[in-house]
Amino acid sequence: MSRDPARALTQFFGGRICLDFANTVDWRTSLSPQELIPDYAGLIAWSRARHTLPGPTLQKLAALAVTEAGEAAATLREAHALRGAIWQAAEALRAGVPVQLAALNRMLLEAPAQPRLIEDGERYVHDLPGTSLAEPLRPVLWSLTALLASDDASRVGCCQAHGCGWFFVDESPNHTRLWCSSEVCGNRERARRAYAKRRAR
Repeated sequence: MSRDPARALTQFFGGRICLDFANTVDWRTSLSPQELIPDYAGLIAWSRARHTLPGPTLQKLAALAVTEAGEAAATLREAHALRGAIWQAAEALRAGVPVQLAALNRMLLEAPAQPRLIEDGERYVHDLPGTSLAEPLRPVLWSLTALLASDDASRVGCCQAHGCGWFFVDESPNHTRLWCSSEVCGNRERARRAYAKRRAR
C-alpha cells in the first residue's frame, strides 16, 4: 500500500484480480482507510490499470457512464458490495472456516457466462462489448470463483504491516510471506519497529 492514493491505485500485490480489487481500500485496517474507487470513473481507471478489459470496451463504458449516471452509481454500490464479499471470503479462508457462498452464487447467477478471450496488447482479456456498466465487475467475480475453486484458496494471506490489510496469494516456498510488498509495507514496518525499539531503550 502507499500513502499516495494515485500510486496505490496502480499497486497490484494480490497476485489475483479479485484480491487486487479487494485491495482498493488503502490502509484498510487503519483508523483512516482511503477509498481508491470513489466513483465509476475510478472503477474504469482501476480496470484500465489492472488490464481486466479491452481498451475500447473501457472507452465505451466511460462514455456510457456519462449518460447513465444513475446506473453508474448503482454499479459502484455493486462494486463495493463485491469487494466486501471478497474481504469476507478472504478472511474465512485465512481462518480456515467455510466461505459463505450464498451472496457469491447470487452474483454468479446474475452474471453472464464467461465470453471468449482475446488478445489486448501483451495480455489476454475477456471479450466484453462495453454495453453494460457492470462489465468491469465480471472479471473480478470470475477471478474470485477461480481462486475459491483452486488450491490457492489455502494460500490467501493478509499484510501484517500496521494498518494495511491488503490480501495476497502467498506463493513463498514455506508460506511465510508477511507483507503485501516487502519494498513498501515491509520496509515501512521494519523502520517502524526499529524506531519503537530505539524509543523503548
